[in-house]
Amino acid sequence: MAWLRTYHANRRFGITAEPKGKLARRPGHAFVIQKHAAGRLHYDLRLELDGVMKSWAVTRGPSLVPGEKRLAVQVEDHPIDYNKFEGTIPQGEYGGGTVMIWEHDPNNGLRKGHLSFTLEGKKLHGGWHLVRMHGRPGEKRDNWLLIKQHDDAARGPRDKDILEEKSRSVVTGRSLDEIAKGAPKKRSAKKKAKKTKETTTKRKSKRKPASAAAVHVMRRTEKPKPAKGNSAALGHAHRAALPDFVKPCLATLAEKAPDSDNWLHEIKFDGYRIQPRLERGKVKLLTRRGLDWTDKFPSIAAAIAKLPAKSALIDGELVVEGEDGISSFSLLQQELKRGRDERMLFYVFDLMHHDGADLRPQPLHARKAALARLLARLPARLPLRLSESIAERGTVLFKYACKTGLEGIVSKLADSVYRSGRGHDWIKTKCSDRQEFVVAGFAPSSADAHSVGALVLGVYDHGKLRYAGRTGTGFTHESARELYRKLKPLKLEQTPFDTRPKEERGVRAPVWVSPQMVVEVDFHGWTHGDRVRHASFQGVREDKPAKDVVHEVKVMAAANKNAHPTQQILGSALSRYRCGRLKQNI
Repeated sequence: MAWLRTYHANRRFGITAEPKGKLARRPGHAFVIQKHAAGRLHYDLRLELDGVMKSWAVTRGPSLVPGEKRLAVQVEDHPIDYNKFEGTIPQGEYGGGTVMIWEHDPNNGLRKGHLSFTLEGKKLHGGWHLVRMHGRPGEKRDNWLLIKQHDDAARGPRDKDILEEKSRSVVTGRSLDEIAKGAPKKRSAKKKAKKTKETTTKRKSKRKPASAAAVHVMRRTEKPKPAKGNSAALGHAHRAALPDFVKPCLATLAEKAPDSDNWLHEIKFDGYRIQPRLERGKVKLLTRRGLDWTDKFPSIAAAIAKLPAKSALIDGELVVEGEDGISSFSLLQQELKRGRDERMLFYVFDLMHHDGADLRPQPLHARKAALARLLARLPARLPLRLSESIAERGTVLFKYACKTGLEGIVSKLADSVYRSGRGHDWIKTKCSDRQEFVVAGFAPSSADAHSVGALVLGVYDHGKLRYAGRTGTGFTHESARELYRKLKPLKLEQTPFDTRPKEERGVRAPVWVSPQMVVEVDFHGWTHGDRVRHASFQGVREDKPAKDVVHEVKVMAAANKNAHPTQQILGSALSRYRCGRLKQNI
């Protein structure tokens, strides 16, 4: 425990009353803010993560004004016991000065440089960001920015400063001077704390519930937490037989992520869309086409069977994550080829049916809350994860997703029902252009006659196959030979397009094939002639029918009186970007 050795090395425990501390056996999600009158008055923010208190010295203290950045210098980790320390550190000792517990919660993405978390204390509420700054030469510590999120707990720049409004200890009711003099705690502090708690409870009842100081490291979640919203509406769900299969709700590609409060956001995963069906202990894992892939993923099927439900129909994405914790379709393909599923994880994001109740007409936030409760009762070792809804501005979240190498985000209307097919209740925003294409032909490799050197790509438009260009990169020698073996039996004498594209005439004429294979391709935009730029092969998609592959166009829906209400919301949210009215906080 290197952190504990560093903590001990800075202190002489025979002189200072600070706790020695030890590693917590049962990590939680506590936080504390200690007002520290050392050489310079500052506020120490500590968030519990992995059994220790990650700590930052906030020089000017937290601000409730969104967008107002407060420098937060990261210092050494502290033990959990430090949360209860209030007193005076002798002058000349490390951190000498008076320490007050200014705010805390007694009950309860660091490496990537961005933490999003929620505080529910007596003084501070709502969501916050900690964003690491780029280090300067010679700096020995990491500097971060502490920023308040836009929510109901935020204040305006002209409102009273929370640091001045509530300056006393949240535990003893004492001021810094009173603590330094050793004054006893205020008799009324307990009553005041109780009154404050009652006020806080009333305030919470008006707001949508939030977890106490839940630290959301965006890359992954260790333990499922209830989604935003009140799930009481599920009690009105109508009874219905468990369907054999439900066509999935599909997200529409958007130009920019929405920022309005009625949208929830999730990480976009790079894997296979799977619909687990549980009935009386029997599990089926169905693809987006309704194909039964249960035998391919036995560990996932076994985990679904352990759910505390008689019946359930779930929507989610099966992935394999790299060492950086980011899902990779290429890694998933490798594991499938090897016939292994030990590294596979299943991220669940919707609950369509549960114990005889059809939940599709219920609002998304209620379905997610029910799903979180269902998963929370499972052992953490199982390969099931909740894809958490993040109540954050879409533009901020999307920017962070792209910086960390994620594929993008999916934004969903919080009160939307579950609708099969592609609509505007769910929209996706991608960091790079990537989609599926139909293989219409191939060019043999010049180095190996039994390998593919390039693929001819197409998309469907009103039932007709349209030419979309070529991809000649992204193949390994093994994948190029495997593609050749699969495509050779599909050979056609004539082009599957209405007419042969001009780019595919003459010496470059490819081997035409029946348009049955679907591949995923990463590319850098489209030309004016609707051809892909700098396309790179990512893998074969066996879960999507060729006829469903179309040219995905980024929507910028216009709000008009005749539009669907959802389209009006989308148009209104996106139009504000064009006007420049929504500015980045980070």
